[in-house]
Amino acid sequence: MTKLKTRWLTCKYDKVFKSIMLSNNYMFLNTLLTEVIGTKEEVINNLSTEHKVKNIKERVKIMDSLVETRDAYVNIEVNSNISKSIKKRNFKYITSLYNQLTGNSKSYNNEKKFYQINLNYGNKGKIKRYNHFMQDNKTGKKYIENLQIVEINMDYLKELWYSKDEKVKEYIHVLMLCLDKEELEQLRKERKEDEIIMAYEKEMKKMNEEFVFNWDYEKDNEMLINTIKEDAEEEGMKKKQIEIAKNLLKINLPIEQIAKVTNLSKVQVQKLI
Repeated sequence: MTKLKTRWLTCKYDKVFKSIMLSNNYMFLNTLLTEVIGTKEEVINNLSTEHKVKNIKERVKIMDSLVETRDAYVNIEVNSNISKSIKKRNFKYITSLYNQLTGNSKSYNNEKKFYQINLNYGNKGKIKRYNHFMQDNKTGKKYIENLQIVEINMDYLKELWYSKDEKVKEYIHVLMLCLDKEELEQLRKERKEDEIIMAYEKEMKKMNEEFVFNWDYEKDNEMLINTIKEDAEEEGMKKKQIEIAKNLLKINLPIEQIAKVTNLSKVQVQKLI
């Protein structure tokens, strides 16, 4: 049964995020991109968010946001949790995007950068930002120069703000996306001259007063439960594979055969010795 969600909705919810980010000539989206990427960014094209599928068995997925700036393509995902399944799905988005858009160029020397910005909730860590690249783990040399995945810990940003930590200031307009009505009012009072925050608060009040979002709680809960089950099954399977590998090592079975039987890599098996 579909219920109506009547309490204050923040940009933690993808429907709200999409509506707000595409409003006001991309004012809020441009500000978000500039803070996260570190250079002044302006959206020049709002691209289709439908993730292309390659076979009939693959389900169509809709990205939260996909835009083009002068120098980059940016995919933004709002994640209610950071499970392995979510990470794999998001990685598939950005790599498929990279494949599609570089394939349309005359050569692979594409000057455009590719970013995936993950706004993560449910992360209890104490790091506000993670930067992921394809690179060598010893030298730090990047294998792909123009592809970057950025994870922002939204809950920790709020924690920093509550504790009046100065480290939150560089992401103050990212922080505002997860604040409820009272928190947003407080932020606006603290930063009286910030036109972006004032405009955002006004837009959020308007949206919460005038729009009603249908929220399918049963479907949302089902998806979360399925994700948890998948992660548990994957973890359980890996433990079984490791236990089998250990027993096979005891009878001196060659590493190559153990890897084949357990579906572990040779490196994983060698680490068990």
